[in-house]
Amino acid sequence: MLFYNVDILKRSEMQAQQTLDSLNVFVEEKKETIAESPKSKRLSPNSKDLLRVKLEDLTKPITELDSSLLVSATYDGEKRVAVLKFYEPSKNQVFLWQDNTRHKPYAFSKEIPDSLWKVLGKRNDIIEIKTVEKYDPLSDSNTRLSQIVVTDPLAIGGGQNSIRDKITAWEADIKYYENYIYDKGLLVGTFYKIKNGIVEPVPFDTPPEVQSALQRTLAASKPEMQKAIADWARLLNQPLPYLKRAALDIEVLSPENRIPNPEEAIYPVVAASLVSKNLKRVYLLRRNEMELGRNQLPEETEIIFYDTERDLIIDLFTDMLDYPFIATFNGDDFDLDYLYHRAQAPLIGLTKNEIPIQLGNNFAALKHGVHIDLYKTFNNKSLQIYAFSNKYSDKTLNGVAEGLLGKSKIEFDGLIGDLPIYELARYNLWDTELTYELVSVYNDVLMKLLVVIARVGKMPLDDLSRLGVSNWIRSMFYYEHRRQNALIPRSEELERKGGAKSEAIIKGKKYKGGLVIDPVTGIHFNVSVLDFASLYPSIIKVYNISYETVNCVHPECRKNVIPEVGSWYCTRRRGIESLVVGSLRDLRVDYYKQLTKSKTLSLEDKELYKVVSQGLKVLLNASYGVLGFESFPLYCLPAAEAVATLGRYSITKTIEKCRELGIGVVYSDTDSIFLEAPSQSQISEVIAWTQRELAIDLDVDKVYRYVAMSERKKNYFGVLADGTVDLKGLTGKKSQTPQFIKDSFYKALEILAKVKTKDDFESAREEIKALLKTDYTRLKERQIPMDQLAFNVMIGKEISRYKDSIPQHVRAAQLLQKNGAEIKAGDIISFVKTTSGEGAKPAKLAKPLEIDVDKYLEYMKSTFDQILGSLGYDFEEILGATKLEEFFWSAS
Repeated sequence: MLFYNVDILKRSEMQAQQTLDSLNVFVEEKKETIAESPKSKRLSPNSKDLLRVKLEDLTKPITELDSSLLVSATYDGEKRVAVLKFYEPSKNQVFLWQDNTRHKPYAFSKEIPDSLWKVLGKRNDIIEIKTVEKYDPLSDSNTRLSQIVVTDPLAIGGGQNSIRDKITAWEADIKYYENYIYDKGLLVGTFYKIKNGIVEPVPFDTPPEVQSALQRTLAASKPEMQKAIADWARLLNQPLPYLKRAALDIEVLSPENRIPNPEEAIYPVVAASLVSKNLKRVYLLRRNEMELGRNQLPEETEIIFYDTERDLIIDLFTDMLDYPFIATFNGDDFDLDYLYHRAQAPLIGLTKNEIPIQLGNNFAALKHGVHIDLYKTFNNKSLQIYAFSNKYSDKTLNGVAEGLLGKSKIEFDGLIGDLPIYELARYNLWDTELTYELVSVYNDVLMKLLVVIARVGKMPLDDLSRLGVSNWIRSMFYYEHRRQNALIPRSEELERKGGAKSEAIIKGKKYKGGLVIDPVTGIHFNVSVLDFASLYPSIIKVYNISYETVNCVHPECRKNVIPEVGSWYCTRRRGIESLVVGSLRDLRVDYYKQLTKSKTLSLEDKELYKVVSQGLKVLLNASYGVLGFESFPLYCLPAAEAVATLGRYSITKTIEKCRELGIGVVYSDTDSIFLEAPSQSQISEVIAWTQRELAIDLDVDKVYRYVAMSERKKNYFGVLADGTVDLKGLTGKKSQTPQFIKDSFYKALEILAKVKTKDDFESAREEIKALLKTDYTRLKERQIPMDQLAFNVMIGKEISRYKDSIPQHVRAAQLLQKNGAEIKAGDIISFVKTTSGEGAKPAKLAKPLEIDVDKYLEYMKSTFDQILGSLGYDFEEILGATKLEEFFWSAS
């Protein structure tokens, strides 16, 4: 049976007919080769002209558009205008709108215009220098500035002879399209329509129950917070549409498994695949010297063979244009980068106007849509911790897929180029499927989160998917500055606020951090964990912490002393950071968390509010940290120190209150308190006290059947009422621990999860003892597979840069290099401890007799000491053994 794919060509009836004609001619010429596989589909190669016309059609600016989601913004350097990208859900397409308001780049100076003209000279890129008035948060007064308006962003900064290199300029390091978003008050991730070339917001109604909940939240909020909370709610309550997307992955034929250089792009693309909701398509280059092999691809897979790489790339590009969102895993640095340069090679011969990819500074964009590089997205620590609960630690495709999907990459020995063609296709398609499943994980939660965070952070989806949380918060604060017509300070102005007055405990920190009290070691039953609801955001709100409000200019505010450090906070004017963080905190805690528990709202509405709450959690948990992050543009050490100090003060006072009520406190870590067997009335009294005296909410986070505390801070395990084991900081949980020890560790935890009373611990001890004895026997007799003994550690930098101290995983990597492998920064090295050589060998090169049993025994002991030590057990002493081996072999 012959199949024709003409969907992508339906721009007009004429185009469709032309395409069918060309397909029929192609089929007649190639009929004899179609039957090579019953699952194979051969499409007529799309013409280069068709690709160019289709790309031009998708990227031409529009002046009319129905309700669509603003998803991105960029700058057209040729036309010197900002460009907005809108996703139209009913058409599943991104449309481009070009600015028609004559908005221009600019920067500010505190010099008068005449002085600036003398310094800057006669430049043809300056349109005008005019005097404007802005509010200066640091002085709490209005100030007059010179606004330098130019023809091109490079005139401000980034180009040769830029203005910011000539004078002291304010707001000169903001990307132009970000400036455009701020100035126009645009809300990325929300709906707009375009009429007669004018962009207008689209309002949405919310259910009555949601409106009532908002009114209750507003009534309980401070007056200066109410407008901000209402604005946030209108913004965040907009629906979250499905974003049509596909995942992409390519394979390049390169010698010796070397990662090809995308800028050179000298090796052919031999396989590529696209996977979407309804598509699995593999593009394969026919290589006569390679056998086809056995077709093990899924039944629904479309397999397309090509005689030339040129046809393969043109077809791939044309099909990519059907998807407004494309997800890759490391596409910025490889897949899209390589395709961009390879397409321009003489053998392929495409021009830049025929390529849907556009390269920027360390990123690859799509002209017709949005590119999401999941490698950078999942490297975001805030998303890893707060959105995905640390379910992955290894940031590779394999590591993230294992953690979130429970699936792994296909493994094979040898080179990509040596794989039979169908096996190469299976390998390539599986990587693409993993990428698609990750971008769609947990009912689209990642894409929904990106839209929610874009709404709050005022940042294009493609930017925020690549950049760290500090950039999201920077953009959020910058937008508020521009909304208030407030001047964004320079870093040296903030440095004048002073340094820290507390002494750091952690090396490398500039001030004393959160409070962690020593745990009461041993077993504690019926432990309630009370958690401060967004402690640091609450402090930022309650004490009005912002760069301009800590050590403010008002003499009367000096009486508002912050304990321990002697700094003070302002009570005359709400700080910008306090307003933004405080209103978001109230919205999440008092509004969205309550809506997610509603019994009357629709499932769809509750899902929206749950995702919004998650997105706010990601941002709020990072909002304090950035204040003390030196590369953050609004870094202010006294403000960061104030938050940490007030956090310690709040925890200390709450612990004192608990002890006053006769409640045993067995542990406290930053924003949570572990209470031993408190009554419900005691818990209620503590919660009411913190709200009344500290104006901070305290909630019951979890209740343990029992908690086993070790001597180490941040190291414990607890068993919840349903038998779930909750681990904190234990070695056996860490990603680099050998699988053999991990398995043994988790088996021991399963035994401990069954413990319900103190009397159950003796039988648990005997079970664990038997488990360890068996495992030690297997280890000593070298029955453990090599991959189960491997430590998996990432190479943090190029091997040649390790000079003075060379860790074992690097020594193992050096051995791999000597055996012909290319190792780059970011690679995961699997090695085992050995008695030969440097004490470590790559797992694939080591032999069972070389395994250093004593080293693994030491590692097992240190791992199990953490859980057994907290139970009051000791390997040697509990059985009267003097050596570890005697412990294992002593009589029960």
